[in-house]
Amino acid sequence: MIPVSVKARKPIDEYLELPEGYPAELIGGEVVMSPSPNVRHQEIVKSIVRSLLNFDPSRGRVFYEIDVHFDDENVLRPDVIFIKKENEGIIGENWIEGPPDIVFEVLSKATESRDLTVKKDLYEKFGVKEYWVVDPEEERVYVYSLKGGRYEMECSGKKCSSKVLKGFEWGFKK
Repeated sequence: MIPVSVKARKPIDEYLELPEGYPAELIGGEVVMSPSPNVRHQEIVKSIVRSLLNFDPSRGRVFYEIDVHFDDENVLRPDVIFIKKENEGIIGENWIEGPPDIVFEVLSKATESRDLTVKKDLYEKFGVKEYWVVDPEEERVYVYSLKGGRYEMECSGKKCSSKVLKGFEWGFKK
């Protein structure tokens, strides 16, 4: 009998076989799907992107709905990310290879618990310096800053400022 070698498939292999734009993330080795965001969610994402682009384009790059590859078991797709100019080396051809400087997640009923727990923990673990959580229902913004490897809430309110991108602020109208 001839020995047969079977190569075990990695979770990243399964993820990479998904069609482009497929609404999924790889979390802890499992492909997790999310429904398309609603109109309000899209308007908020557009507002954040516009604010970042208008703030000072020379300070870094802004992306939305792009995969962020942390490791072969965790590929997340945040709503918006910002990468400082000095860290642009993590920008790959197909995805971002490592932690962005700032991640923005807009909560929805389908993703709220995952955004506030699992994804927050992963962003913290992999070194995302600032994590913005936007709650459209409450019209509140929560900003967490990485200090000593742990997130501390830096701001909670209608509008918040960034410590990573000095001078940048975003929020809801009063």
